[in-house]
Amino acid sequence: MMDEVWSRGWSEAHKAALRARDDLAQAGQPMPTLWDEVRMLVRDLIRPAVKNERSETCCDAQGCQSAA
Repeated sequence: MMDEVWSRGWSEAHKAALRARDDLAQAGQPMPTLWDEVRMLVRDLIRPAVKNERSETCCDAQGCQSAA
């Protein structure tokens, strides 16, 4: 029973991936591959995105409700 559920889920996911590939091909955009995803993941692990740090002075007692 579990194999049937898994197989059905995999089949639906495979059909959705093929539809997405066809949609991107019709739009003229290249389909990202697993290798592209791995390269982006490694790039992000080596050089993480810079987060914008909020300054502590942005919320003063008179202008900010959460400081009250």
